[in-house]
Amino acid sequence: MRRTIQGRFWLAGLAVALAWPAVAGETTETRDIARLEAALQAQRARIAALQDRLAAGAQSTDAARVEAMKKQIREVLSEREFRESLMPSVMQAGYDKGFYIKSSDDKFKLKINGAMQFRYTYYNQGSRNRYLMPRYKRDDRSGFDMQRIRLIFSGHTFTPDLTYLVQLRADAPGGYRVTIRDAFVNYRFSDEFQIRAGIFKIAATQARLTSGKHLQLISRSMVEAVYGLNRGLGVRLWGQCADKRFEWFLDVTNQWVSPNDRTITPDPAERDNNPAIAFRAVWHAMGDKPGKDLKYESDLAFHESPALDLAFHYAFNDDQYDRRGLRIPFPLPRRQPGVGGFGLTNTNGLQINQFGLAAAFKCNGFSARGEYILRIVDPRRAGRRPFSPWWLLTRQADTTVQHGAYFQMGYFLPIPGYERKIEAVARVGGISALANGQEGAWEYAAGVNYYIHGNDLKLQADVVKITEAPISSGPISLANVNDEPLIFRLQLQVAF
Repeated sequence: MRRTIQGRFWLAGLAVALAWPAVAGETTETRDIARLEAALQAQRARIAALQDRLAAGAQSTDAARVEAMKKQIREVLSEREFRESLMPSVMQAGYDKGFYIKSSDDKFKLKINGAMQFRYTYYNQGSRNRYLMPRYKRDDRSGFDMQRIRLIFSGHTFTPDLTYLVQLRADAPGGYRVTIRDAFVNYRFSDEFQIRAGIFKIAATQARLTSGKHLQLISRSMVEAVYGLNRGLGVRLWGQCADKRFEWFLDVTNQWVSPNDRTITPDPAERDNNPAIAFRAVWHAMGDKPGKDLKYESDLAFHESPALDLAFHYAFNDDQYDRRGLRIPFPLPRRQPGVGGFGLTNTNGLQINQFGLAAAFKCNGFSARGEYILRIVDPRRAGRRPFSPWWLLTRQADTTVQHGAYFQMGYFLPIPGYERKIEAVARVGGISALANGQEGAWEYAAGVNYYIHGNDLKLQADVVKITEAPISSGPISLANVNDEPLIFRLQLQVAF
């Protein structure tokens, strides 16, 4: 039994001895493999790091090379002759609120606009006007005219800051002769300061500064015919401040009304040596687009938020016999009770001071505007040679005050399908010429407009009643001083 146990013990010992080298060898080999794998991973990490550094270096080198090439290209293209030979300027043309031609570098631009108005007028002038032809009965007038035929060239040259405009006109009051209406250049130093030189509208009354294409009624008011200063030849300083909420204008011109004068003339001179001066300030109190919201009289844009402009103007002229002076009315002496009338003369020998306040408003298709004007007439040459025509006609040697005002409004009728097409308009205005007593005149006007394509294509009709015309004016449809006309007009306007 003992031998059996001992034999088993020796057998087990022999088995362990035989198996031990295999077990020990397997453990050592596993450890070696683990060390090799760790070393391999570390090597791969180093290789990946080296590859990243190499890629970053290549990118940096490429970026530097690209930047160097760009610099060389800029230097080459800065040479004007080479640039023009490589990339010649290409003219561009099209239509954007007018036909235009411009260079590809936007240094030069020419824009062409035009307009015309075909008008029918019926003029009931009353049976008598004792200041023209006593006891002579006159018939009414009726017929067709072409009005406000315009061709406008505008744009900029060398830089968008140097702009220009030339406007040609031809219409019935001028016998359809083609003349220059406006011609000026304008340089913008900044929004706050610009300078204009040439023939332009004088910055005075609100109605005059509104284009004839953008009127609600067919013509401007009787008040504008009396107090408007029209155009001048000279220089304007102007600018826009406070985010374009405030605009100012200072005009120095040879004279008012007509720019058709010249400096060198045979004696006697055609104009005096005194410049005419006008100043205007506008506050765009409300509106999203200051200076543009009230460019048109009608609220074609249907402003959702109100737009409001407030303006003031002052004009001065010491007229020492300008050849084409401003025409002004004066009351004729009352030879009979209740019988008056207007005479018409010029401002030669007079000093004129004129003040004006104006306002304009728009909101949701409704528009309203009005203006009050005060004119002070001072006959500085009363009783002295050469006599002033004013003094010879009125014998008024002291200062005279004249004033006038008008109010105008329009509204787009809420007709289904025509909400922004049909507009009703109305205006009332009056003037007073205080000299040798009091004489005044009233204007009442109403009309309707059909906007086929905005102001570019519209049909207008209006009727005007004036109690006694203080002035004659072809554009305003006033034939003679002292007429008591009832005027009906129908007009088609086409513009581009």
